[in-house]
Amino acid sequence: MADFNPNELVLEKVRSVEEYDPATLELVGRYTQIEDPALNFTADEREVVDAFGSSIMTFYDAEKGSFSFTNSLHSLDLLASQFGTTKEIASTSNKINVPVSEVLPIGTGGAVVLTYTPTGTTGAEIPYVKVINSDNTFGETYEISATAADGKFTLDVDTKTITLPSGVTGRVFVNYEKASDEAVRIVKETGKDPYVRSLLIHAIFHDPCNKNIVYSGVIRATRAQIDPSNIDVNLTSDGKHGAQYKLEKPYCDEKAKLVEVFVSK
Repeated sequence: MADFNPNELVLEKVRSVEEYDPATLELVGRYTQIEDPALNFTADEREVVDAFGSSIMTFYDAEKGSFSFTNSLHSLDLLASQFGTTKEIASTSNKINVPVSEVLPIGTGGAVVLTYTPTGTTGAEIPYVKVINSDNTFGETYEISATAADGKFTLDVDTKTITLPSGVTGRVFVNYEKASDEAVRIVKETGKDPYVRSLLIHAIFHDPCNKNIVYSGVIRATRAQIDPSNIDVNLTSDGKHGAQYKLEKPYCDEKAKLVEVFVSK
């Protein structure tokens, strides 16, 4: 059998990008809706010239690279990586307080039933509510109170019910927090850089003379870090989620590689 030695191939697609913790090799992120993937490499040029300024030769130092792509879907794992944090996942023993804003009808006797159970400081779970007028402008603001009074409202947490003074009708705007065991939270803190990761970029190739012959391609970058200087997340339904990594050789490893490219049957 002839040695396997492919050259020109047809790239079908990059099928996934995987992030790993370089110390433990644990998978920490995987993105599968890849668009516009691109590798780029640069180096610092150092030209040697003679006494007349004629070029003798050129050396290239400080080689580094970048890898960018756009994910077709918004990825919470990718956002956490860009924020330099991990995604907090709620559970029954570790609930996450989630902000809620609602516009609700005012029922008989000024009663307003919330969708969720409010949480927070006892007796001040919802500090204020604001009536919305029929023309969609804000009306009077009411403050929480333990007892009914003019300009006040009461809250029964167990029944999720707000009671406004008698005679108040229409709709009311309510903002509060709910404690959820089915939620995630991603926090962006200033001064916190994204983690250094290892990347595996998986691709599918075809033989140019026979589409049925499929090859597997993998690009491995040992040291990759999200570039936090330009994070752009398009907050529209048809928006995309872009990311760019800086690729560098591990500084303390003289034999380390910037990237490796593998193609196999």
